[in-house]
Amino acid sequence: MLYKIKHFSDIQKEQWDEFVNSNSMGWAYFLYDVIKIHRHNSYKNKSFCILNDKNEIIFVIQLHLTPKRTLTSQWGFCVKDNLPPKQLKKLQKFFQEYIDFYIKEHKIKEFTVNFSPLTDANNPARCNLINPAIFFGFEPNIRYTYLVDLSKSDEKMLADCEETTRQAIRKIGNSTRYSVVESNGSKDDCKKYIELHKETYTRTDNSRGIIDDSFHLYIFSKLVPSGRCRVFFLKDNHKNEYIAATIILIYKKSAYYWWGCSKNEKDIGINKYLLFKSICAVRESFGRTGYFETGDAYPYLRSGKHKGLSDYKKCFGTFLQPIYGGTYTSNIIRKQFKLCGIKIKYRTRINPKEIFVKNIQTKEWEIA
Repeated sequence: MLYKIKHFSDIQKEQWDEFVNSNSMGWAYFLYDVIKIHRHNSYKNKSFCILNDKNEIIFVIQLHLTPKRTLTSQWGFCVKDNLPPKQLKKLQKFFQEYIDFYIKEHKIKEFTVNFSPLTDANNPARCNLINPAIFFGFEPNIRYTYLVDLSKSDEKMLADCEETTRQAIRKIGNSTRYSVVESNGSKDDCKKYIELHKETYTRTDNSRGIIDDSFHLYIFSKLVPSGRCRVFFLKDNHKNEYIAATIILIYKKSAYYWWGCSKNEKDIGINKYLLFKSICAVRESFGRTGYFETGDAYPYLRSGKHKGLSDYKKCFGTFLQPIYGGTYTSNIIRKQFKLCGIKIKYRTRINPKEIFVKNIQTKEWEIA
């Protein structure tokens, strides 16, 4: 069976998204319009897919090359469901051969991968105990995140929140001063969000964390109108201005708290109130079912910025869920490289008689 590799930009969006949507390892991060952007504009997008001899996608990966010559797949890869064992084994070897070659060619120092806890393959209902990274040449690791079960009753949604969070929700909710406004993706809303974003990262003494305006413009102009993202502002009706915002990434019956920001001067509990109302709005749109991820969990920390962020993301009646990951174990041996016309040839471990070929005209990798 002939496998070949194509960069995501060489694949039609419809074919790419159909694969992601129809397989259990797929999530929003892999969708064509989402995979196109990254908060670090210095990262080079190397996302690709593997196709079989029928030109069907059987594998996609979100992949970026960093300025430090490392590869990062922030949310991993998606494999076609129910591949026959022989095809799956050959796919695994083909992937490793290509990555070994790429590491050798580009002098890559490290390659790390993580997997979304919200996919059908990994979510709590599935209770998957196997880290998929181990089958593709990665040494496994694990970290954790916080999820909210959206199928809880209205009473438990509030009752399960921590005490100070409940107090803030009730106090601010009973006031007429504040109201939640959902953005329609307008340029004016984007401008206001960017202002809040820059104020937030300046306040936390992390100016290097300020994201280029083009990233936010893409979210507001592309992902909000398509329904892939929902953006909520908290408006101070007395001052007639937005004082906080959340960006929520949506996929089927699951959601992720992607970004948040707020003004420096605000009442205590403003951020908690807005995120809780955002969770509730998403829950209603899901028919009061599904999961909402609030973000990375570090319950073992005793102090510092990450402990504060972890405590904040915990306080909405959450539970812990693992995020599987791994570091690629490259065991590259001496191989013969030969430049031949328009093709670069690379002998593989799969079969010494097989040649790994990149056709520069078609931009495809294949075993010939």
